[in-house]
Amino acid sequence: MRDPEFLDRTADAIAVMGQAAHDYGPGSSEAQGAAKALEDLYAAADEDDAGH
Repeated sequence: MRDPEFLDRTADAIAVMGQAAHDYGPGSSEAQGAAKALEDLYAAADEDDAGH
């Protein structure tokens, strides 16, 4: 299970992605950037998990 800080950060990233998709459209560079940030959070967490 992920730690609470990770869950907070991913919830924030999801909120930003949703707001960007609402404001600028789901294919906008803003929404895509937020999706990439969320993807990067998971990739970093997976790397940390693999290292333990």
